[in-house]
Parts: sequence; structure tokens; C-alpha cells
Amino acid sequence: MTADTPDLAAYDVILVNSSGGKDSQAMLDVVCTLAQRAGVLDRVTVLHCALGHVEWPGTSELARTQAEHYGVRYEERHREQGLLLDQVCRRGKWPSASARYCTSDQKRGPARKIITQLVAELGDLDRPARVLNCMGLRAEESRARLRKSPLSRDEAASSGRRIVDTWLPIHDWTEDQVWQRIRQSGVPYHPAYDQGMTRLSCSLCVLASRADLIRAAQLRPDLAAEYATLETEIGHRFRNDMSMSDIITAAAASSAVSLEGAEHAAVVELGQGQLWWPRFERHTDRYGTIFLCTGPDSEDYVTFESAPVGSRGRLVAVVLETRPSVHCGDLTRGLAPTTPAVGEEITLGSGTVFTEPDPDTGLPTAVGLVPDDGRDEDWLDPRALYRCHNQTVRLELRAA
Repeated sequence: MTADTPDLAAYDVILVNSSGGKDSQAMLDVVCTLAQRAGVLDRVTVLHCALGHVEWPGTSELARTQAEHYGVRYEERHREQGLLLDQVCRRGKWPSASARYCTSDQKRGPARKIITQLVAELGDLDRPARVLNCMGLRAEESRARLRKSPLSRDEAASSGRRIVDTWLPIHDWTEDQVWQRIRQSGVPYHPAYDQGMTRLSCSLCVLASRADLIRAAQLRPDLAAEYATLETEIGHRFRNDMSMSDIITAAAASSAVSLEGAEHAAVVELGQGQLWWPRFERHTDRYGTIFLCTGPDSEDYVTFESAPVGSRGRLVAVVLETRPSVHCGDLTRGLAPTTPAVGEEITLGSGTVFTEPDPDTGLPTAVGLVPDDGRDEDWLDPRALYRCHNQTVRLELRAA
């Protein structure tokens, strides 16, 4: 153990706060791995503070699924006095960076109540119970988070019955490290990331970047309209620098530009190289991304920096050169590589384009499509993938 990594066996309760987002997910993997080694996995409880319909659909279910993967207890709570939009309506003001009542009331308050419950379940210990409250905050996200200590005593949450420490297990991690941990874990993450979002909490968070707010308004137009109506009713702008009406207008303009670009470019060439995919895709049955090596047996990857992320279409591999594939295939499905013909055009799937970064370089070296029906598996066609494996192809995005 280090000064910033506590001895988990010294705590009676280990509470992991999960938003269902990437940072919470990576943190959960870290905590459960260490708890398993220390023999105290049974002391871990995952808490998801539900925000109702303002959070991304499927978030609560995902948080539960992630907890079940590690075999730990899952609890879900919400603010008993009302969810976020009820609170905004009563206050007549939106939360802000200086007045984050959304965090204090919707998350911190319910978390303290579950701590009280978990300590009570321990019974009489003849001493104050020791509680480790784990959060997925990272230093690179903001100056305020940079100043936080990775391990600290929470005096406000402590009492004569309990001593509460706050631990930030991934405080010094980069975003690339977070995604690398998630891929290694094989645990599913929220599809909103593949649809262009960089954060996951409220779909339309007052602290989000302009780009995230515009993308969220495109993905959840009905919710954005609800926010705009409430904004008018209470007479308070969603943010000082932009109203929800401004965000909706920008989202519509951005969508129009994307559609116009797609109409003028029926075929977009994404790159040329030897087609493979990460082992993660087969292990999880997602089959969602592929990458191109620059040549046979090359360790260099084609980058997809110019890929039209967020555009819809069909991903097509045009076979330029063939060779035998040594891949064992997907034995559980009875799939094995087959060698195509030069010039053959193989449709890998259809949906919305996204890219994923290389964990070492940060460059987008994987490209894929999110299907329209929201399915969790087979985002691309596995049979088509095994038809293309190890073949040199020209990868194209074509109009659906």
C-alpha cells in the first residue's frame, strides 16, 4: 500500500459511487480487484444515485450489470424530496459551477444515507465503523479536482459511530488509461460514448462542454425541448454563456451540415490496410470496431482522424489483396475465416460512425458503427468480418 492507496482490509464498509460512466467503471474495476486480493470483496457496495429520465437511458441498468459482474452488492437511491427537474422548478434556477446543488442534493445526500444504513447493518462493533467512500474523480478534468487529495478524511460525513475516508483511486489517471482499463476488463460500457459523448451523467449537464451539449441535444431532442420549456417557465438561462434554446439551434445546424456533407459524399474512403479487430470485440461479442495495419505483419496502424464521426452509412471493405488467415475464428459460433476474391465488396454493417483512440498514442486507430436498434452484440456482421480478416482492403463509408 502507498500513502494514497488505503489498506482495504482495514475498512468495514467499502462504498463505490457509480454514475455508470467510464471513470466510475474503471474505478470499480480497480477497487474490486484490490478488494478481491485483500479478501474483502464482500464489504464492497456499489451505489448508483439515479437521476430519473434526465440521465442517459439504460444507465441504472448498466450500473447494476457492472456491479453484478464483480459479484458485489448493488444499491440504487434517489433524492426523496424530488428529482433534478423538480428541484430546478422549485428553486427557479439551474445548478451552476458555483451552486452545484445537483451534486450535493441528488448524489452526496443519498450517499450519506446509505452509509448510515450500511453502518447500522454492522451492529455494535464497540468502536466507530470505518467506511471507505470511493469516487471516480480525475485530476485532469478540472482545476478543482486537481487540488483534491487522493485520500482524505471526510469530517462532515464522520460521526461518533463512523469514520469516513474518501478515496479517489484513479485521481492521477488519463482518459486513455481509463479506456484501456475498461477494454481489459471486458465489462460493457454505455453506448453514449460511441455516439460522440465524452462524459456520462445528466444527458444535458450544466457543466458539460459545448460540444457534448450539442451532441446530447441531437441524441435526445425531446429532453432538450423539455429543458427549453422549463428554462422559459422559470425565466433563468440554462447557462450564462448559452441558453438551452441556443444549444438546440446549434444542434439543428450541426445536423444539417452533417446531412449536407453526406449527400455530397456518397462514398468516403476511410483508409487502406490489413484488416483486424481487437480481441475485446470477440470476447464481449460486441464486434463493434476494426483497425487496419499499414501492411502485412506491420505494427503500425492507419489512423481515422478524418472519419466522419456521427455520420450514418454502410461500412464496406473492398478487397485489394488476399492471403490465408491464421485466426482460429469464433469457435462458440462455428465461425472461421474464409478467403475472399480480389475486388470483392463486403458490407461489414450499417449505423453511426465512431472511432476509438489507441491507448498509447491517443490517435483514433479503431473505427466502427453503432447500430440503430441499440443492440449490445454484433454491431458489425461477424461473418463478414471473418471473411475480411487479415486481408488488405480499402475501407469505405457509403450511403445507407
